[in-house]
Parts: sequence; C-alpha cells; structure tokens
Amino acid sequence: MWRLAYRQLMAEPLRAALTACAIAAAIAVILVLRGFEQGLYAQLEAAVTARGAPLIVAQAGVSNFIATRSSLPQLARERVEAIAGVAQAQPITGLSVIYGPEGNRVPIYLLVHDRRGGPGRIVQGGPIRGARDTVIDEGLARRYGLRPGDPLVISDFRFRVAGITRGESAMFMPFVFIGYDGMIDLFLESEIAPDLSTFPLLSYLLVDLAPGAQAEAVAELIEHAVPEADVFTADTLAANDVALGKELFGPIMQALIGLAYLVGVLVIGLIVYADAIGRRRTFGVMNALGFRLRHMLATLSAQTLMLLALAWPLGIGIALAIAAGIESLAPVYRVYVLEPAGLAWALAGVLAMALLGAVFPLRVVARADPTTAFQAG
Repeated sequence: MWRLAYRQLMAEPLRAALTACAIAAAIAVILVLRGFEQGLYAQLEAAVTARGAPLIVAQAGVSNFIATRSSLPQLARERVEAIAGVAQAQPITGLSVIYGPEGNRVPIYLLVHDRRGGPGRIVQGGPIRGARDTVIDEGLARRYGLRPGDPLVISDFRFRVAGITRGESAMFMPFVFIGYDGMIDLFLESEIAPDLSTFPLLSYLLVDLAPGAQAEAVAELIEHAVPEADVFTADTLAANDVALGKELFGPIMQALIGLAYLVGVLVIGLIVYADAIGRRRTFGVMNALGFRLRHMLATLSAQTLMLLALAWPLGIGIALAIAAGIESLAPVYRVYVLEPAGLAWALAGVLAMALLGAVFPLRVVARADPTTAFQAG
C-alpha cells in the first residue's frame, strides 16, 4: 500500500510538488489564525507579568488589569506598606485614551508608573527622565513614524518620545509609559481636564514581598487592612485577563479557525478527487487485478498522508513568513505560530482534514471500470 502510493506520487513529481504546495497554503492559513489567537492571549498575560510584582492590589470588585477601570484610595499605598511582609508598594495607573490626527486615530493605553511597572525592553532611545518624557511601544512608533526626540501630542498636551519599547501592547492597544509628574501635567494642562473625575489617580499597587513572606498570607492581611481593595497574584490576574480575552475574542476566532479547517478539507478533498479522476485507469487496473475497494482507499489515504508529510513543514514555513510580515508591518500584533498546544491542535485537525479529503473520491474509486481501463490502454 505505502510502496504503491509512493510510486504513484513519484510517477509525476511536479504534480506531487504542486499538490503539496496547495495543501501547505491551507495549513498556513490555519496556523496563522491560530497563532494570532495565541498571540492575543500571550499579550494579555505579559501585560500583567511584565510589571514584575508578585502581588497586585486592585479596586474591590475589579479582577482584570486591561480593559477595566480600577481606582484605589490615595492613602492605600501607605496602609499597604505598613503591613508586615510588604517590602514596598509601587503605584501604577492605567488610562485608555485616543491618539492620532483626525482620520487616523487609535486607542492607546497610558501606563503611569513610578519606580516599578515600566517598559521591559527599550530598543531605541532611553528611559523616562523628565516629566514630559514618554516611552512608547514600537507598534505606535511604526504606525506614525515616531522616533526618540519626536513629540507625542495627547489631548493637546505635548510629550517627548524618550524611548521605544518592544512587546508592550494588548487588546490591540499599544502601551505608552509616562511618569506621575507627566500624568498630573496632562490632567491640568490638556483638553481632558474637564473630565478629570472620570480618570483614576491610582489604579493598582505593585507589591514586593519582604524576605520569607508568603504571598497568600500577605494578600489576606492587605484585604483585611484595605477593604476597598482586592489582592491577586500576578499569575491569577494574568489568567483573568486571558479569560476575558477568550470571552471577547474566542467565539469569532474559533469561527474563523473553523472556517479555515472547512476550507482546508475542501482544498484537500478537491485535490485528492482531481487526482483520483486522473488515475481512474490505474484504479481500474487495480480492480481488475483483484484489489478490493478498501485496499484502493487505503492506497489513496496513504498517498494523501505522504502529501501531508511534505506539506506540513512547508506550511509551517509559510506561516512563519506570514507572521514575520504581519509583526514587521504592525508590531502591535503577535502571531505565535510555534506555540506547542496550537501546533498540536493544528496537526490533529490537518490529519482529520487529510482523512476526510481521502473520502471525497470514494465514488470514483468504487466505479473504476477495468474494461474501460484496458480499452484506454
């Protein structure tokens, strides 16, 4: 069966190569869509874990870091730092604003930080040094052609781009990092001053533990001392954001991925069907030689799996090239093609596609007429 399938493929190597390329394209579409989904969730997780704190204090009832509003009392920091087991509590504030000229506006997420919670990796320029300095994600810089030293105007308030960071975005929003002096100046001097009451002054506290302190015990003490707050480990808060992302984007992403699988089944099915039509004479000869239908279908399935073995690595390569192009043109997006769980699911789906596709030409194989085959010879 396998030897016969191999010989049939090698009889027309160019045709086999083109067929493998067509299947690889269908595989690449699936991997890119699934990688986009995984990249979205990874960004949500990193937005929390990159802040570098084992415990994060949020407003009571708030269980997310992105796409939610948290406002803590101004004295919460002092009360938290007075608790045994807390080394320090650094403030951080999150603000969603709109940036850009008319007709080219995008939502951005302002992360206001003090000594902790700032950008993780600055790839151009340097850190914030003055009140009007800012560090922006490269996705925003690429979209608007911004470089270190350029102005960044938010609500008629002029910041200066001190540096550009990489991998700081989530929910399709690039992050912009500023200091608390910059936030106060923005509130007092910009066009958003009349709406000041809608913006929190303190969103979260990043809590560092004293040596030997247990995170769970310290979290209970904080919630008892500050009833207006809830305390989460960084992993728990990150998991909450990932769950929110799945709730918001999971249905549409699963629909798109399901559609990609359907297209893949049709592509493979049509390819195998066309190949079976072209080999009717071969199947007629096999029928005359006493091969049963199951043997011919097994040969066809083996041939399809061989094509899949050629197409799978090629499809991964195409998907990686597409992902690199997407991330280069729009760094705010991440496409995790090589995410292990995503690859495993994609491979299982592609195998199912191959087996379903091999069933398409069942009628052609079953009705292969040996008399017609020999007359054609």
